[in-house]
Amino acid sequence: MKLRHHLMICILFAMVLPVMLHAQPRSTSGTILIVHSYAMDYQWTEALHDGIISALKKSSPSTCFRVEFMDSKNYFSKTYFASLASLYSSKFKDIQFDGILVTDNNALYFMESFGKKIFPEIPVVACGINNAVPPKQGTHVKSVIAEQAHHKATLSQALKFWPDLQTVFVIKDATPTGISIAKELEQELPSFNLPFNVEFISDRTLEELKLFVSTRKKTELLYLLPFFRDKKGSVFTQGQIGRELSMVASVPIITPWAFQVGTGVLGGCVVSAENMGELAVTTLLKILNRKTFEPFQTGASVHGSLYDYSVIRQFNINKRLLPADTVFINKPKTFYEQYSAVLIPAITITGILTIVSLLLFLNLKKQKIINRKNLHLIKMDQELIETQRELVNTLGEVIEARSKETGNHVKRVAKISRLIGEKIGMNKKDLDLLEMSSPMHDLGKIGIPEEILHKPGKLSEKEFEIIKTHTDIGKSILDVSDRDLLCKAATIAYQHHERWDGAGYPCGLKGEEISIFARITMLADVYDAVSSKRCYKDNWPEERVFKHIRFGRGLCFDPQLVDVFFDNIDEIIAIRARYPDSDTNIDWSQERTCLEKKA
Repeated sequence: MKLRHHLMICILFAMVLPVMLHAQPRSTSGTILIVHSYAMDYQWTEALHDGIISALKKSSPSTCFRVEFMDSKNYFSKTYFASLASLYSSKFKDIQFDGILVTDNNALYFMESFGKKIFPEIPVVACGINNAVPPKQGTHVKSVIAEQAHHKATLSQALKFWPDLQTVFVIKDATPTGISIAKELEQELPSFNLPFNVEFISDRTLEELKLFVSTRKKTELLYLLPFFRDKKGSVFTQGQIGRELSMVASVPIITPWAFQVGTGVLGGCVVSAENMGELAVTTLLKILNRKTFEPFQTGASVHGSLYDYSVIRQFNINKRLLPADTVFINKPKTFYEQYSAVLIPAITITGILTIVSLLLFLNLKKQKIINRKNLHLIKMDQELIETQRELVNTLGEVIEARSKETGNHVKRVAKISRLIGEKIGMNKKDLDLLEMSSPMHDLGKIGIPEEILHKPGKLSEKEFEIIKTHTDIGKSILDVSDRDLLCKAATIAYQHHERWDGAGYPCGLKGEEISIFARITMLADVYDAVSSKRCYKDNWPEERVFKHIRFGRGLCFDPQLVDVFFDNIDEIIAIRARYPDSDTNIDWSQERTCLEKKA
């Protein structure tokens, strides 16, 4: 008995320790202001920002930073810039920045026009600058990192994997940026000495461009420059043209900009916004540490070969003809890459279950030798059941602890589930299995990365897809035995996000296709989650909770179970009162219901 308790304590400590270590605070020793020309929904800006933040955390983890998005793609005028200057003067009047990072031309223009007055004597580093010129003498702009496409490398790589190439068609628009980039390419072409023709395609509508790219020969390629407006004046979002043209193109589309890749465009030797952001941080830290730095960086190493693996397969390109350091996107994952996040936790949990089962078996054998009387056998059987119950509850609490939940959540779910099962006439064996297996419904969260599991805000679509895999992970961990308890626990872990109307996941099961164990657990889990405090909300008022459950009748929940729930609501409320959340300082995690996601 003592050995079992000690083992459980060790398991819990091993699970919680990494969370405790990860939560240790960092000290701060400096402040950086980051000013972006555009908004965060601009992919180029997002990538620059990611590179900057990654480099700051890696090179100077104790540094604080403030971030401003000027949104000058949508608002660009002297009046707007002047109002921003007034705002920043007031907003940052009591903050002493050590350095400033600006991205793209508009933020640099703002700093050159207003920055010296607002932020006197504070060094500025600018990156992602088109048509860049060296910083003026005496200005507080200390270094400028030019945004220059590596046209020659991209075209040279294309010649290797497309050896019959005779003509490259450059697709450009008539915006100032498009004209500037095309002019830069035209000036550089004679020095490339490449054995094929280059023609510039412009002044066309989107439909005309689609027709053009759909009729290219196998000896031709398409070269896409940043494109935001067509002949009719129609404006396109970043990456939209790449998606539109790649759907109909008869030959690959190459590009020297990373943000174009992933839209159906093949790729090339691309300008990496992340690398440019990292270089800007490195330069600013050199300035602050009084080390030698380059004031005007035009040949900086911010390029890298980036290709879409799915497009490579579409056009039967030999990937061995690409540079050895090429990075591929959309490449199918190997078995290890796909399941590495699951394998180690699964092996650990399986090992724990095996060890505990072995200990229980040995304990049972010893007791049988001491006393073979029926009464003692019955007592030992009960001990085994209680031990299984404790084990399941403890493992459930371990998973909830990793998600920074309280242990009483799984206890309440278990008790409420049993009560509902009783009211619909389940037999005692099934009631015991339901109560013991329901706490394991979120076991699969052990395989979800902590940065997603603990994210306090709204999840992105990609993050939510990762969260959804916890049902498959839970099933794979528990589906290792034909024992009733583990079988029922595996079913609940796999199906507790299925919906009565068939709109759930992972299988889209509908109605009574969903196990009654999973249907009951889902209702109990959702009720307790919305009734409890979480990091992004207070506990809901009782009236709102009941309205939420009633709204889900026939959508998320089995209608019969909802009726039974409300017929016995006083007993259910009493269960919540019996197992309260006593720790009010818990760092609550997320618990998103199926209805909240639908909304």
